[in-house]
Amino acid sequence: MVTSLVYYHQTADFFDHYYEEIEVIRDKMMEEDVMPGWPQGDLKNWLAWLAFEEVARRMVSDILDL
Repeated sequence: MVTSLVYYHQTADFFDHYYEEIEVIRDKMMEEDVMPGWPQGDLKNWLAWLAFEEVARRMVSDILDL
């Protein structure tokens, strides 16, 4: 469990802190046409989790490719 991203205020803080990096990830995913559908709820929360999960996916991919 990711205890630092449990509450909306935590994901909003994460988004604010990593805004530029999250935008790079979002732009790249949009360019590659792998961006999931746009959210209906809290945008900061959704983008924070999108970026977190994408970075985790990349890390696992890098580890498995060794």
